[in-house]
Amino acid sequence: MPGKINYIQELKRRKVFKSAGFYAFSAFIIMQVATFIVPALRLPYWTNTLILVLLLLGFPIAMVFAWIYDRTPEGIVKTDEMEGELTSITENGLPRDSKGNSAIVFLDIDGLTKLMNQDEKKAIDLVHYKHKVILPFIEKYGGLLFKQAGDGTLCIFSDSAKAVCFSLDILQMWKSISPVKLKVGIHLDNLVFEHGEILGKGINFTKKIKDFAELGGICISQAVSNIIQGRPDIHTSSIGEKTFEGFTEPEELFSVNIPEQFVAMDGGLNISAGQMKITKKSNYSSLIGWIGGTVLIIFILFQGVQYFSKPKDINGGNSIAVFPFDNILKNEEFDWLTDGFARTLTFKLSKVEELRVIDQLQVLKAIEKVQPQTAGIGYELLARKTAEKMNINLLLLGSYQIYGDKIQITTKLVDVESGIVKPLIMETYSMDDPLSMQSDISDKISAILKSKNNSIN
Repeated sequence: MPGKINYIQELKRRKVFKSAGFYAFSAFIIMQVATFIVPALRLPYWTNTLILVLLLLGFPIAMVFAWIYDRTPEGIVKTDEMEGELTSITENGLPRDSKGNSAIVFLDIDGLTKLMNQDEKKAIDLVHYKHKVILPFIEKYGGLLFKQAGDGTLCIFSDSAKAVCFSLDILQMWKSISPVKLKVGIHLDNLVFEHGEILGKGINFTKKIKDFAELGGICISQAVSNIIQGRPDIHTSSIGEKTFEGFTEPEELFSVNIPEQFVAMDGGLNISAGQMKITKKSNYSSLIGWIGGTVLIIFILFQGVQYFSKPKDINGGNSIAVFPFDNILKNEEFDWLTDGFARTLTFKLSKVEELRVIDQLQVLKAIEKVQPQTAGIGYELLARKTAEKMNINLLLLGSYQIYGDKIQITTKLVDVESGIVKPLIMETYSMDDPLSMQSDISDKISAILKSKNNSIN
């Protein structure tokens, strides 16, 4: 799939993956900071949601900016277009340049017939090995394997420079594994795809060009030579005009100079020993980008789950927790009322429709998690932080003061998101019958919460 490979390479070159990773990391840090700052500043709960939405909207904008612009020592500049010809993949998968031409490479083993007569098994093994080792190089340079027949291999590239670099890379590898030489011919021409076959006079022409290549060498046409002129990693020499059977016009051919050690100008196209560091660096950068993108996706999903799992507003179904009542005068003799009021109210409120009541055990566990981190803070602040921990939208607070045989009870309802407080009841009772008092208080509060007209807006 050459097209996809080339587009990924272009995204890497423009540092889009790296930018995505950096953006994801920055977004994560911003949301973590907001988690602490928003409650501390008593900002509305939807502030976190607003920040998340802005970060999500900013992501595609940042990626477009990363594609168009690049940060350099001279400042922010527009990214240059990629040198050479961009791959354009048709419906049939045929690599072509912007003008509709394809770089055709024909490669075969010279003297295979002679070797076959001397050692047939060795010759067949060599052919199979060539087919095996050539495939990774075709993929690396974004080419398409068209046909393998005997000692010959025909492949197609969208870019003439890549076709030549591919051939040089193959020859460099091949000379280290076999004394038998390869010959390569390269031509640029228009090809068509019909009935599952790639057709065009350029295919036969490329095969004929190959015959003029030296052993272990590359012969290219004038069209290919015109495109690769000026590249510092590729040097050619004219071998004059040649005539071809079946073609009326002569063609000037060129021989590609074979270096002792080939190093492609574009490090991303070459993984030879000399370029291994460059390639690894590129891989690490892309890996960071992919990891960053994955973190961003996980972060978005996590925040989305948190957002949609939050309780609805009061008219659409609420979640409420009853916080243990505050013994204002600290009468230790009556501390049992602290949990007693809360447990009785929890039981009564659980019978109210469209009201999700948090069990007291869960409330106490949440308090245990919050209290060590907030030692010394007041009753109401502890209650509000506990409510945030439980992810509820309503909090019922109460307090009591005992004077002789009288007890004054005050309750209020807090909207956790907005911070709005609604007073519920303030009653004075005799301490003669505390159980009846708890039941009466619970009934009155339950009746208040049953009415939609008493919701917090």
